[in-house]
Amino acid sequence: MKKILLKLLSTTTLVCVAALSTTALASSGGGEPEACDANTKPIVFVHGYLGGNFNWTDIWDYLEADGYAPCSLYGFEYSSTWNSNVTSAQQLADFVEDVRADHNNQEVTIVSHSNGGLVTRWYREFEGGYAANDRFVALAAPHNGTTWGYVCWDQACTEMSPGSNFLSALAGRGCDRSVWSDSDGIILPAESAICGISTQTTSASHLGLLWDLQAYQDIKGHMEDL
Repeated sequence: MKKILLKLLSTTTLVCVAALSTTALASSGGGEPEACDANTKPIVFVHGYLGGNFNWTDIWDYLEADGYAPCSLYGFEYSSTWNSNVTSAQQLADFVEDVRADHNNQEVTIVSHSNGGLVTRWYREFEGGYAANDRFVALAAPHNGTTWGYVCWDQACTEMSPGSNFLSALAGRGCDRSVWSDSDGIILPAESAICGISTQTTSASHLGLLWDLQAYQDIKGHMEDL
């Protein structure tokens, strides 16, 4: 039910959610944290530019079908239109600490899509993320930029441009695992999504990767390869 509400919310108040996005709006995938065994491994999902938790509903469904506890799946929402990726990374740091507090301070797994990969890399590299995150799987992230970034007007989007100050500061750091498609269409060139240990998945579109079963299996394989 929570995921259905998130889908409805995305179609009517996406701008408001983006502007007001905080830890309180970034809820767990299918249950409340207090309903979980504190020893359950938490997984944090970080959406892409103009995205939201609604992006993760299919992957959450697949994970739950494979035995993952709904209350272990957390979606972090941030405002990609109002915030720089640096600000969003700082908010992610706070969010991860809140999640860890409900799970015996365990390290979290992070799965990201698109620009969420850049937010997570900054968090890992500059906001203490390495100490709190033991696996990071980036799906369709513009690790080396995308030419679409040249036509943007807000900061988070321009930071995706090849050679941006943001990407130069990262200098290729903060990666772990990546999953990419040669038919992405948004990450251009497609090979820009390669970083760390990488898997070329099925030829799906940028958003299609969020519900493609082969892409899901590749993400899950990296998640569980600890």
